Amino acid sequence: MRIWPQQTDRSHSDIRDARSAPAVKAIGLAFAAFGLSQPLPALAQTQPSIADLERRVEALEAQVRQAAQAEQELQALKAELAEVKGRTAKAESDASQAQSTANQAQSDVTRVAAVNPAPPDDNSLIRFQLTGSVVADFSANDAPGSHSSFGEAKFLPIFLASYGDRLLFEGHMEVSSTSDGETDTSLEYAQLDFLVNKWLTVTAGKFLTPVGQFQQSLHTPWINKLPTRPVGFVEDGGDEPLSDIGVMVRGGFPVGSMKATYAAFVGNGPRMGDAGPVLEGFGGDDNSDKAFGGRVSIFPIPHLELGLSGMHARIKGLEAVSGTVSQADYALIGGDFAFTKGYWDIRGEYIHSRLDAIASALTPDDLLPTDIPRTTWNNWYVQAAYRLAGIFDNPIVAKIEPVVRYSQLRVNGFSDFQENEEKRWSVGLDYWFAPSLVAKIAYENSNFPEDPSVNSFHAQVAFGF
Repeated sequence: MRIWPQQTDRSHSDIRDARSAPAVKAIGLAFAAFGLSQPLPALAQTQPSIADLERRVEALEAQVRQAAQAEQELQALKAELAEVKGRTAKAESDASQAQSTANQAQSDVTRVAAVNPAPPDDNSLIRFQLTGSVVADFSANDAPGSHSSFGEAKFLPIFLASYGDRLLFEGHMEVSSTSDGETDTSLEYAQLDFLVNKWLTVTAGKFLTPVGQFQQSLHTPWINKLPTRPVGFVEDGGDEPLSDIGVMVRGGFPVGSMKATYAAFVGNGPRMGDAGPVLEGFGGDDNSDKAFGGRVSIFPIPHLELGLSGMHARIKGLEAVSGTVSQADYALIGGDFAFTKGYWDIRGEYIHSRLDAIASALTPDDLLPTDIPRTTWNNWYVQAAYRLAGIFDNPIVAKIEPVVRYSQLRVNGFSDFQENEEKRWSVGLDYWFAPSLVAKIAYENSNFPEDPSVNSFHAQVAFGF
């Protein structure tokens, strides 16, 4: 039996195992010795230092202190909230009691008002405003015996009041100094305007007569381009009606693409004076015949107005010391135009009036009346003004406005009335400090039928407010 190979194989394995066991043990001992000879970094990192622990303790102590302080503040806020809630509840209780008292008082007032109703207080519907103008002027001329002088200082207040949206009041006074040092006060107009609708206004009282355009639209000093009025458009010896006392209706309405205006009136009418009819409002009528008249105008193109006026009245002769005076018809017709566009202002007006034959005193002291033949008056003017702002950009030159006007009055019939005839050229310069503040200078040359011509200089400052 052969067993040697097996024994040989076993012997090699044993020998290999025997040789390898001590080596393994030696290597393990060597590694263990090396590990013990080195520090333990992982273990060192997991263990906090004393300084870190002290810092953490201090942070926790700070948090504890803050928590204690917050607790104290919370308790204080809770106490304050409770106090506020108490006051609020008391205030609500007081308010409820006050509301109950007010409701009871209102109920009492309602019962009293139902038994004795009080008239409503409508004063809140009244509105008031004061406007007007102030005028100062100077004049000089070369007429024999005349002297240069500062003219009548004038204060022209206009009182405006309204009641709601329908009723308006306009009152215009003129307060001026006279040559003898006195003060003269006159009422230009005082009227009530009732606005019926946008096409109709009814006026009652003393109003500017709606005949022509100068008196009702241009006579105000700060609107008039020159310091003087045109010939014939004055208070004494003029041919344009100034004012009347009565009733007037006026308004405007469209005519296709154009606009039209109208005005009609009835009033006491003019009276006879020493230079012819006195065409201003009188507080009474010396005869039973009333004056009536009006004006219509149309705007055929924008900025151009064409107007037509008329008037009729009966005039009683001025009473003489003795003798009988008569009455006569007085009739008037006139036309006017105005073109106002941009810096241009061009306008003109013509009036023809006629007084039939009448027996009248020339002055209140006449012993007997005078037989005055039928007399006619023709007066007209044309005027042009241009603001230099349309040409120059200079802020001073742009406020200058040159003005030129020619006006004339002719009288045919009674020779005494012909004394008022005149032809006048007027040339002026206006300086507009503001839209309603103007300084004017003007030169005028006047020619009369029998007297020498007169050259005059005028200066004026007018302020409208």
